[in-house]
Amino acid sequence: MHTQHKIAIGFIIYKPENSFIERLNKATLDGFKIYIFDNSPEESNVRDFCLSRGEIVYLTIGKNIGLGLGMSSICAQAYYEGNSALLFFDQDTIFESATLSFIESYYINHNILEATYSAVVFDASNRQNSTSGDVLQDVKVAINSGSLFFLKNLKNIGWHNESYFVDGVDYEFCLNSKRNGFKVGKFARTPGFDHSTEQADKKYRIFQKTLILRAYPLFRVRDNLKSSCKLLFSALLSFEFEFAALILKFASVFLVVQVLSRFLRPVK
Repeated sequence: MHTQHKIAIGFIIYKPENSFIERLNKATLDGFKIYIFDNSPEESNVRDFCLSRGEIVYLTIGKNIGLGLGMSSICAQAYYEGNSALLFFDQDTIFESATLSFIESYYINHNILEATYSAVVFDASNRQNSTSGDVLQDVKVAINSGSLFFLKNLKNIGWHNESYFVDGVDYEFCLNSKRNGFKVGKFARTPGFDHSTEQADKKYRIFQKTLILRAYPLFRVRDNLKSSCKLLFSALLSFEFEFAALILKFASVFLVVQVLSRFLRPVK
């Protein structure tokens, strides 16, 4: 029997690890309605798991079409099936039952946010801080994972931009939200949230400092630069000069990281 929850959960997957299925199973046991867009349906483990459970809506078009179209698909599907909010996680973001119940309780107790926000992003970046992490902060940019999307507002701004493959989907959403009069918030002390453990980052030493970097394949580097250029021009055309400066900064840092991660030796 499907438990009546106030939020749904969404994922976009591409050849996920087995740990993802364990988290997926946990969320189904907790009674949440789940929407999955599968960019690697040829991998049968997740597909078979989803098709055997009625509380999971499984979507695919049979090939990898990236994040933009996938995000629009699961959010729109959830909205037209009567859900008002969807909590999105990357496939490698770790969460617990306590994470889901905390975010759902926050949504119920702060439903006034739907009047002015398109999304609230939950993470644990301030988990050691006993005060400021408990305050909702308005942010200019945020990543998708951990985002609680208010689906009516997403519909009003035209969902996510389907022309972005991977990089830029989240930042373009933030820009589009601002252009349509919505804010994006961030809550930084979410229990059980871990977006770093399953990341493919490595440690490097430079000038006696330890840096955590990741060398992306060349197609991701090209996608990032292409998306950054699109975002930069879009922000400039909208007279969002501060946002444009942020994108230019992020693109510059990304290039430096890609160079360093290819010339430095990782340390254990």
